[in-house]
Formats: sequence, C-alpha cells, structure tokens
Amino acid sequence: MSLRLITESIATSGSSLTTEIPPDWTQGRTGYGGLTAALCLKAAQELEPTRPLRSAFIGFVGPSSGKVTVHAEALRVGRNTSSIRSSLSSAQGPGVEALFTFSAARQSVLNQEGPTAPVAPPSPDTQAPEFREGAPQFTRHLEFHWASDTIPFANCREPRVMSWVRHRDPASRDHPLALLCLADALPPAIATTLDGFSPLSSMTWMVDFFDDTPETENGWWLLESRSEFATGGHSTQDMTIWNTQGNCVAKGRQMVTVFA
Repeated sequence: MSLRLITESIATSGSSLTTEIPPDWTQGRTGYGGLTAALCLKAAQELEPTRPLRSAFIGFVGPSSGKVTVHAEALRVGRNTSSIRSSLSSAQGPGVEALFTFSAARQSVLNQEGPTAPVAPPSPDTQAPEFREGAPQFTRHLEFHWASDTIPFANCREPRVMSWVRHRDPASRDHPLALLCLADALPPAIATTLDGFSPLSSMTWMVDFFDDTPETENGWWLLESRSEFATGGHSTQDMTIWNTQGNCVAKGRQMVTVFA
C-alpha cells in the first residue's frame, strides 16, 4: 500500500486521525519513522492547513505498528507562526511525539544560500531495482540509487551515506507528505563503519525546510547523512536534502542508537 493509499484510508475525527500501518511499511518491530512522522504531520495540517511547514522535531519514544491514532493540539497560533503538537500511539503505547512549526516566508534583507550539492551521479532516468532481500520492509515502497562509495556494514572509513530516493508509486511522488516521508529513508551513516550487520534505531530527528513548496524532477531527491560523533552506543548525524537542480531544500539532525 503506497503513501497515497494509506492517507486515503485515514479516518478523521476532530483533531485526531486513525489509520493502519501495513506490515510492509515497517522496520523491525516498528513502523518506518518517515511514515509515522508524516502521519503526525497530516494531523497537524488539519489544524494549520495554510502555512507551510518550516521545522519539525520528532521523538521516537516507542514502537508503533498496526492500527495507530494521532492526536494533534495547537500550542500557539500567532500572526506569522503556528506551533502544533502531534502524538501517535498504538496498542503498544505511545510511539511518536512531534512538534511542528508552520511559518510563511516574508520579506527579508537576508539571503544566505544553503550547502552546495556534493558531486554525485545525476538523478536516474530509469526505475530503480526492486526491493532487496534483507532490507527493511518499508524500502519496497521507495526507489534508491546509491550515490556514494560508502555502503552500510562494509567496514568503510568514512561514516557517510548518500543516495537518490523517490517513492516507487508515481501517484505518491507529489503528495504533500512525500518529502517528509522519505527524508528519513537512508540507513544511519555510522552503519558504514561497521564490519557486519547490527541493529540501529532513530531516537530523535529534527528537520528544517527552506522552501514553502519544495519541487524536484520525477520525484527524485538527493539525501546525504554524515555521522559526526559516536560513543556509548549513540551517534549524532547531520542530514541534507537537495532537489535535482542542486538546491538545498532541507537540513536535519538525528540521534541514533547503535546496538554494536
């Protein structure tokens, strides 16, 4: 079931929504973080449908799967900015706590360009290979074209991953939730330094968006993550997203727990 079909199955009641996370949208025992974050955003947009998303802070507090409920609450709606909190839960208990900031662009004397896109192969013009055996279930709904010479669990020296990513379903590529849903699709960057498989899990995730309506060609976005520090079973990473024109559309940070 694609992102579009999942959102079409949502039942809304006031400031809450209910839907099902299919087994093929999971990673391990929980729903894929990009999807659960997108569902939280969907609930928040019911309370703030006009201003664009500017920033999101996502806390993955527990596993989420099966039937989930998201409740949204407006913390403050000001003249230019709205702050909305969303909480996702399932039969397993609390799963995600999210805080979204919506704010429209306004005139400013400041105009600093974002990070330049790294050297990478151009966005593909063909469909990516099918779902790889052993990869997390949710990846069957996305297409990946690797764009770096470092890959997970290959004992690489550099803790970095980079790939072109898009939704496999063409109807989901222009969906309002499409970018946030795939923004967490890459494996944690620190995984490239491991010499064998080990479980990893996102704990917190913060992402800022620079464009009111980010656009790209054929649904492709270039994602890069770099681990900056790792100790005590935890790693922090810097995350960046560019469109096919090389424009930086989002920056993020994430704390990852590593069972190695």
